[in-house]
Amino acid sequence: MAMKVNRRTALGGLAASALAAPALAKAADRPKRHIPPKPEIEGGALVNKDRAYSVMEEYGLAGIIALDPINVYYMTNVRTIGVRFITEYPGFATMSPDPDMPIYLVSGSSAAWDIANRDRETAELMPYGYGGWNAAAFNTDGLPEEPTGGMTRHYHFRDDVELTPREQRWKAASDSFRDDIAASAAWGLARALKAQGITRGRVAVDDMRIARFLAQTDLPDIECVDGYGVIQLIRMVKTPQELAYQKLGSWNNGEACMATINALEPGMRHSDVEQIFLAECAVRGNRVNNVIAGMPGGNFPDDGVLVAGKPYLIDCVSNYKGYMGDIARTFFFGDPPKEVEMRRRANQLAREAVFDAIKPGVKYSTLRRIGLETMIKAGMPEHAVFVTPHSVGLQHDDNPMRMPNFGVESFDHVLEENMTLTVDLPYLEVGWGSGHNEDLFRVTKSGYEPYNTERDPFLVL
Repeated sequence: MAMKVNRRTALGGLAASALAAPALAKAADRPKRHIPPKPEIEGGALVNKDRAYSVMEEYGLAGIIALDPINVYYMTNVRTIGVRFITEYPGFATMSPDPDMPIYLVSGSSAAWDIANRDRETAELMPYGYGGWNAAAFNTDGLPEEPTGGMTRHYHFRDDVELTPREQRWKAASDSFRDDIAASAAWGLARALKAQGITRGRVAVDDMRIARFLAQTDLPDIECVDGYGVIQLIRMVKTPQELAYQKLGSWNNGEACMATINALEPGMRHSDVEQIFLAECAVRGNRVNNVIAGMPGGNFPDDGVLVAGKPYLIDCVSNYKGYMGDIARTFFFGDPPKEVEMRRRANQLAREAVFDAIKPGVKYSTLRRIGLETMIKAGMPEHAVFVTPHSVGLQHDDNPMRMPNFGVESFDHVLEENMTLTVDLPYLEVGWGSGHNEDLFRVTKSGYEPYNTERDPFLVL
């Protein structure tokens, strides 16, 4: 006869034991927390200033203004609290083509202490306040001059204790804007631009709402032009700090992908794959962006579960401090038949041919042509393949496709040293299956440096 268990009593006992456990356990007996590796470089600027100045000169720009959190982070090395809370206007960044001018972060004063920590190179803060005048941020009639009365929260600093050096920097930062803060986001932008000497001319913005903000200020001679691609064009060539973040993030991503594949079993659903990848990324210090397994968009064709006897692709993207890794592999449960083996070989030959061609000066279109021709020649059905080189960084597609406002209807990007990218080489056919072989790399002076493991392009499980 089965014994009945009083769930309330049992759970209560477990809870009591759990509460008592920390007091009884000795520090030496506690499991050691996994500490992810650190990047090779820490504290440097993210933005490629020299490239930014060159791009602004090429396109005749008086400056750049960013609102997209990705671009603001890139230009300032700061993620504001507004970004973490997903607010509508979490912060702005402004940059002048004059190398002697600082980059400004236009944000609420909450960013001041983060910047004052001085643990990395950041932009300068141009804070704005809140209160009655913040409504003026949405006043399309404009105002002849900046109103007074911008308010912000001020913290109390004790005067009967010696503040630590970091606390002293916080106090200095707070004191610096205590009596002088912009009345609103719009006027904060105006202050930053004036400080940089930008009072007229064509300015590239990544969000046209910025034009509405500036229309409320005393800067009528600034022309805002939709220029998201301008910032992407700058971001394509990475700085040493970016490369350090992306190299670590990409290796973490690759190892997490391989560990995920080796944990898969027939009968699993896509949600199981996602959960395994999430855990493998977390222990390595990465955050997940996306994982695709099976057929892109539809996942597994057999009632949503993995089955033996079919080829599957898995494409994994995660990031370290915003910088993404991107890797894809093919896996198969059981003994692969001849057609699966033929397509695997064609895919691998194309991958090798493409990577043999990588060096500065080579166009994206050349890599695309080599990949397609090699795969098709090796027996891959033409309808099953596509080849897509794309830059990877703070975005999965970290390169502009077109910049019509600047006379560029399409780009055929040319490889440069310190670009980081992948070349997608998937083969997809509904009713048959899918496969992929993708690796992230850095372009070097004469070739490439892999940013994830290149092993096991096809795994038999």
